[in-house]
Amino acid sequence: MWGEQTLDNQNQRFLKKENIIVFFAIFGLIFSNPVQVFANQGGSIPCLLTLSTSVDASIISEKISVFPEKIRALEGIKLEGSLVSSIIENLVKGFVSNSYCMWACRGLLVSLTASQINFLKSHLPEIGIETLESEAEPVVGSIESSRNDPPVVPWNLTLSGSYLLKQLKNLTGKNVLIGVLGPDFSFNHPSLEGRISMVKRFGPPPSVNDSPKAIEDLCLLHPLGVLAGVHPKMEMGVANELSIALALVPKGKISTPLLLAALQWLMEPEKGQKPSAVLICVDFRSVPPEAVRTILRSCRTAGILPIIPAGNISEKIGGMAAFPECLTVGAIDQWKKRALFSGQGPGTVDQTVILKPDLAEPGVSILGPSYSSEGYRFGSGTLQAAAHFAGIWAQLRQARPDDDVDSVLYALATTTEDLDDPGPDFKTGIGLVNPSAALNFLENPPVPPASPTRLHP
Repeated sequence: MWGEQTLDNQNQRFLKKENIIVFFAIFGLIFSNPVQVFANQGGSIPCLLTLSTSVDASIISEKISVFPEKIRALEGIKLEGSLVSSIIENLVKGFVSNSYCMWACRGLLVSLTASQINFLKSHLPEIGIETLESEAEPVVGSIESSRNDPPVVPWNLTLSGSYLLKQLKNLTGKNVLIGVLGPDFSFNHPSLEGRISMVKRFGPPPSVNDSPKAIEDLCLLHPLGVLAGVHPKMEMGVANELSIALALVPKGKISTPLLLAALQWLMEPEKGQKPSAVLICVDFRSVPPEAVRTILRSCRTAGILPIIPAGNISEKIGGMAAFPECLTVGAIDQWKKRALFSGQGPGTVDQTVILKPDLAEPGVSILGPSYSSEGYRFGSGTLQAAAHFAGIWAQLRQARPDDDVDSVLYALATTTEDLDDPGPDFKTGIGLVNPSAALNFLENPPVPPASPTRLHP
């Protein structure tokens, strides 16, 4: 009988060294497309099943030792999470018809009815069950009317320091991959030609009758242009030679399972390749499920920096933007003042107050691509500010590809220009980064102070 299987027996079966390789053959057969798994199934609830027992760490270490150091942590997360998902799938085999391996969350995505959930809880208490009914939404900014021809180098690129870094070091994000997770709006624009190297949809394709609307520009196309776009007469994209892996989720409300699947794909959109960062263009209005925080933590462990806007609700910062695993970016204007719409902290997670936003970047009156008659428009929002930082991150990673994430963040924090209240604050975080100074710090680290001479009596 299904309920009589035991976790110990399954662990013994799946954790033998000789079965680690066999697992990969099983992996391609038992896990379905997330769209199929979480289609409306009449009263079913999307859930993440996890396991309280850890796998043998020595086996994981042995298997990942053959990989290059850059991707070793990612391969470890994949192997452990996929193995755990396989164990869970075997335990619930015959009880769950469709499942999706969520290795980045160390679990299995399934759809269950309330009675199935109760049955699992009573018969397999070692399996944790988290329901995933929360939904994310696109982060939307505001549109501004067209203006006269802007200067060749717009104020936002000068203020952010990205243009100086490009001039001094020719840092354009070349050979750097940035993941972007956004709503499934049109992104086919001349300014992005050659920049988007991979695209995957998580959800049904948009209707052929859908036509781009002005406000939709700001949800995906506009920030993509701020990140890496090219304008025929002026500088526009922060890092206009980077590559983008684009994960598209449905417009409007976005289910948590599809969001998780999209983030997991972005962690390795091609075999052996991971992005330097992921720019997340959607967020939750309420507290996200714990599974979302787990996958963001996996990103950081793998050396991928999740970057997210502070949100355009001025009185608070919530959703994923409150998580310490994310680099949360607020918006400032050309006078280095916090934009009135930019979300203010603190963030609160598990009743713990967290300093948010982390920093601030230009986000007011930013030029980017549009489907308007002119082809470009000015727009404002914290998503535009987050796109600035994602581009700066690509510039720094181009120059310092082997540095770990925390070392680069430390260099940025050490050289940041303080804004608003003295010291870190809930309006602009630690302030405005100075990427040239941060790069100089990394290239020429300060000499540690000499140890004091010990005096002997």
